[in-house]
Amino acid sequence: MKCEAEGRILVELPSTGGVTRDGKDWEKREYIMETSERYHSKMRFSVCSFDGPVENPPKVGDKIRVNFTVEAREYKGNWYNEVRVHRTENINQ
Repeated sequence: MKCEAEGRILVELPSTGGVTRDGKDWEKREYIMETSERYHSKMRFSVCSFDGPVENPPKVGDKIRVNFTVEAREYKGNWYNEVRVHRTENINQ
C-alpha cells in the first residue's frame, strides 16, 4: 500500500544506526508529524538509509509531504505496524 501525507514535523526521535554485513553504514530516523491542524492528528514514521546518513533529513517545524508504505510484522504473537517513508518533499512557504 502506497500513501501520501502532508504535515508539520513536531518531534525528531533519537536516530539509530550501525554497519551492515557488507560494511556499509546505515541510519534510521523517526519523526512525529502532525497531519491535521484542525483535529491534531499525528503519525509516527521512519526514514532509513542503507548508504550512510539520511540525506537532507527533515527538521522540527518543517512542513513536508511524504510518500510512504505501511508494513506489518508479527513478534511473539502480537502484530505491529510501521510507516516507512520513501520520499520527503519540503513544502514550506
